[in-house]
Amino acid sequence: MTTLMTSDTASRQPSDGLFPVGRPTPLGTYLRDLWARRDYIVRVPLNELRSQNAHTLLGGLWLVLNPLLQVGVYFLVFGVIMPIDRGVDSYLVFLTIGVFTFHYSQRVISDGARSVVSSMGLIRTLRFPRATLPLSNSVGQAVAFGPVFVVMLVVVFAHGNAPTLRWLLIPVLFVLQSLFSLGASLLAARFNHLYRDLENLLPFVFRLLFYVSGVLYSVDHYVDDALLRALFAFNPMYVYVTAWRWVMVGDPATAVEAAAAVIWAVVTLVVGFTVFRAGENSYGSTG
Repeated sequence: MTTLMTSDTASRQPSDGLFPVGRPTPLGTYLRDLWARRDYIVRVPLNELRSQNAHTLLGGLWLVLNPLLQVGVYFLVFGVIMPIDRGVDSYLVFLTIGVFTFHYSQRVISDGARSVVSSMGLIRTLRFPRATLPLSNSVGQAVAFGPVFVVMLVVVFAHGNAPTLRWLLIPVLFVLQSLFSLGASLLAARFNHLYRDLENLLPFVFRLLFYVSGVLYSVDHYVDDALLRALFAFNPMYVYVTAWRWVMVGDPATAVEAAAAVIWAVVTLVVGFTVFRAGENSYGSTG
């Protein structure tokens, strides 16, 4: 908390020590203020992760068990009870990669949407860059993805998949998906502050995206038309799920999808940060 409460001295104020009410903080100053609070941005989500399931029997294992149980349910239904033709050889690997990576972005965006409205007391008491809140949430979810990724590797190895040169792209892909998710969480936080209904709508949005992003089935197997296939690039969740499968096990991916992974990350982050920062002075004034 000490880092968060550092005074906004010369870095925020012009030479006379005064600045117009409501005037946006210059971008460079805003980014420096975020960097100055890097200890808070990292330390707080780590503490929250440690305490999140502290009173449960399995504790931190729930970070892994939650997506793992989802994989188990979907595999039982679509892999055992209803073994339809899905167009993939190893359905468990296919499903694990899809569910884990989809779940990562979903958590970042959903929790980020609540990051401002759930911190009104802090916002009304202290002065700090409000982007600290969704950014801190994103850092926490990125750390939480670590053990989930290890489980994903175990499943991949257990089905006879060996590391390839494509695995060198894992850090790049993770950064791209994280930047996209952060940008989307900034947008969600801004609009959830304006319209609290968004928080209630997001679960339904992600449920729809889950079924149209190829998490449970191979889009290649069911979509033959090249133009229609290209349209899937407009769904970022599909883009990142497909990219992870290509990197991890060599499932088909196109240059369009590779380019889309970069474009979605850059555009969403820039737009999300711009829109969120435009409402900087309004956070805490309503609700």
